[in-house]
Amino acid sequence: MSVVMVRQKVKDGSVEEAEAAARELFATLDRLRPEGLRYASTRVVDSSTFVILTELAEGIEDPRPAIPEFLGFLEQLKGWVDGPPVIEHLEVVGSYNLFGTRRQELR
Repeated sequence: MSVVMVRQKVKDGSVEEAEAAARELFATLDRLRPEGLRYASTRVVDSSTFVILTELAEGIEDPRPAIPEFLGFLEQLKGWVDGPPVIEHLEVVGSYNLFGTRRQELR
């Protein structure tokens, strides 16, 4: 399992646009239900910083680049960002229904 956390600040005037676009993207993902992907976008309260968590199941290639709405979202994002993203690869130590874990996969 691969888990990545991205912290991205957007320009103060672009927060609502970015949130609306993220909601549209998640509606598309809900409709398509890509296999092996867990994905969440959150915003730090009272800020313009977003934290995105992405988990890919073992052996699964990221399906998002094949989704036109995802590519459109990334293109729009270029106009909203305020600086480079901070990308960190995470090692899951434990999880309760947030990430796919070995215990859940054995059920």
